[in-house]
Amino acid sequence: MADYYVYLWSTTWPYLLVLFLIWVVVLSRFVWKFVVTWRYARDAWGFLLLAGKALIWIGVLVVYTKLLLYSQSDWFSQPGNILGVVEGKTYDPGSSTYTLDVRSGSIQNQFYVDNYVYMNVNIDDQVRLTYLPVRREVVRCELVGSLLKNE
Repeated sequence: MADYYVYLWSTTWPYLLVLFLIWVVVLSRFVWKFVVTWRYARDAWGFLLLAGKALIWIGVLVVYTKLLLYSQSDWFSQPGNILGVVEGKTYDPGSSTYTLDVRSGSIQNQFYVDNYVYMNVNIDDQVRLTYLPVRREVVRCELVGSLLKNE
């Protein structure tokens, strides 16, 4: 499970860092505006204006947070696990992606892997994969059995 979240962090830390900075900037500005309004504009108009600005900035925070949740929804999903046999391997030179087709029972799934896994796994090898359920990227690949005999 730790491998799953370490991998997620390594692929999404820029998004999370920017979202955190947006939250810090917006909340610090809101606190500063509240303090200034409390000190100098203790009338109803000052607080109504502050409430309007707060609603706008809350909307901005909600939009940015939802964008992160839509683009990086694997953070709120359980990691996928599958035990199956490699049915095929493909490389797409246009997008530089490596894929494995893994059959588990009667279901065949396609997963994205890195170059190392692609080169070391052969067709008809039995593998156990831990993967991101939405993006289908493999976090960990364990070779369970192989039809090739080691000499």
